[in-house]
Amino acid sequence: MKAGKPILKTAARSRRGMTLIEIMVVIAILGMMATLITVYYVRTQDQARVDSTNIQMHNIEQALDAYKIRFNSYPSTEEGIQVLVTKEVMREMPKDMWGNELQYVRHNSRSYTLKSFGADGSPGGESFDKDLVFDN
Repeated sequence: MKAGKPILKTAARSRRGMTLIEIMVVIAILGMMATLITVYYVRTQDQARVDSTNIQMHNIEQALDAYKIRFNSYPSTEEGIQVLVTKEVMREMPKDMWGNELQYVRHNSRSYTLKSFGADGSPGGESFDKDLVFDN
């Protein structure tokens, strides 16, 4: 029976819990996983905003084409795309997904540029701050 007691003491010692190093390793792994998930989530949201803004710009393109059919030319730069709402071509004027007004410039009666300044709301930029430009 005396031979069995040291085995029990050894088993009891191994059940005490985790060491400080083991806990720190687990916390570090959880922190790295949380960081990777957060970065992926933010990138996915930013890309969704870019995609949604491209869809909004495509919808405005269709409304501008309908305006051209109805009035024989695109709106002037001075009228802007707000005329699409006043002439009842669109119900409301969409903004880009960052809440900024879309920029419109008519070059001639057959061509125009529609632009969103991206996430930063100012000209230029890289990545998600890059301008989204549609030329017709």
